[in-house]
Amino acid sequence: MPKVLMITYYWPPAGGPGVQRLVKWVHLLPEYGWEPLVLTVKHGDYPALDPGLVREIPQNLKVFYTKTVEPFGLYKRMTGKGKEDKIPTYVLSRNDNESLSQKFSRWIRANFFIPDARRGWNPFLKRAGRRIILREKPDVILSSSPPHSLQIATGKLARLFRLPWIVDLRDPWTEAFWEKDLSRTVLSEWLNRRYERQVLKKATAVITVSPGLVDMFKQKAENHYHVIHNGFTCLNGPAEASSSFTILYAGTLSKFQDPGPLLEALLLLPDKLLKMMKLRFIGKVYDAHKVQIEHTSPVPATFEPYMPHDKMMEEARSAALLLKIQAQSGYSDKSIGAKMYDYLAMRKPILVIGGKRGVIESMVAGTGSGEVFSEQDVPGIADFLTRWIQIFEKEPVISLPVVESLNQYKTPENVRNLSEIMYKVTQRG
Repeated sequence: MPKVLMITYYWPPAGGPGVQRLVKWVHLLPEYGWEPLVLTVKHGDYPALDPGLVREIPQNLKVFYTKTVEPFGLYKRMTGKGKEDKIPTYVLSRNDNESLSQKFSRWIRANFFIPDARRGWNPFLKRAGRRIILREKPDVILSSSPPHSLQIATGKLARLFRLPWIVDLRDPWTEAFWEKDLSRTVLSEWLNRRYERQVLKKATAVITVSPGLVDMFKQKAENHYHVIHNGFTCLNGPAEASSSFTILYAGTLSKFQDPGPLLEALLLLPDKLLKMMKLRFIGKVYDAHKVQIEHTSPVPATFEPYMPHDKMMEEARSAALLLKIQAQSGYSDKSIGAKMYDYLAMRKPILVIGGKRGVIESMVAGTGSGEVFSEQDVPGIADFLTRWIQIFEKEPVISLPVVESLNQYKTPENVRNLSEIMYKVTQRG
């Protein structure tokens, strides 16, 4: 059986959709004739933990752990954070109330750690990678990011051993929404873009999570590009009745995801409907957004920390409607957030704000899963909410039908496509 060496920074007990993507892959790849090997860090600094994912790792999977050296310990000391505090991926964005030490830390991160502050793992990655390749003799290397710095080290390994190399980019690189707040110098921006182009040119193939991101990367370098959706393995369980019309937002709500249009739409609804409604946020919410919601929402809002994936899916059964707010960026029409695949599996109506006429609208409309509205279409959002609340009044258990068009987004179909790509690159090599 051919082997694939999968290199990733985020691995259980880390939580989040990127980790779930890879855990699903290692489960299913043997069914398509591949033995996966995983190279990762032993004690990474993760923005979220999900111990339940550890139990999902196949017992016979070979996982190789290394040390890493990162600057986040120094950042925490400089900004007064505790050792156990989690640092979200967007934490170094500008903040209206940031201290001088935070500004200085952000500048240092932007201009001395390019492309990102995880690059301290690279020496350990390369050293362990050499040992693993000599001993296990993989047929192909697959490196998944962010953090994108690992792609630089993996490329050197692939060239050293003349192995086919598949680059998995789960997020944009230089266009990522958190990049615009990093205060990079002209030289730092040039170097970051140079790293990105080198990776895109030298990879044997590049995979990413949406057709829009394929188009974005194609403009930078010629290569063999493919879409491998994050996917979902099974549909959620039966819906549960609820006494209130609960709008659920699951995942991180960053500085760049504005809840304002939703709040404005709620203010257009009559009191009769508002009395039936609740907002529920599960995951990290940007502080200023939390204050805005608490002070302006005409309906009760609750905030809960990151929740293990299986528990979050269980909690979602009683939700009436799912909320997705696209990040305000130049690629919002090209991106499908990883959480959207969980949303598809929940079979609840989805309200998407942002990304109008983009790939996310094609997904939502094509599966009959909801509607997408621009940030300016506040009346449209209000009308969408009204229609679903009226349905809820008649039937407090809301569940969408399972349609055939969902199949293309299921994990098994995407892992089958991934296995075919791996066979192709080994034949080309």
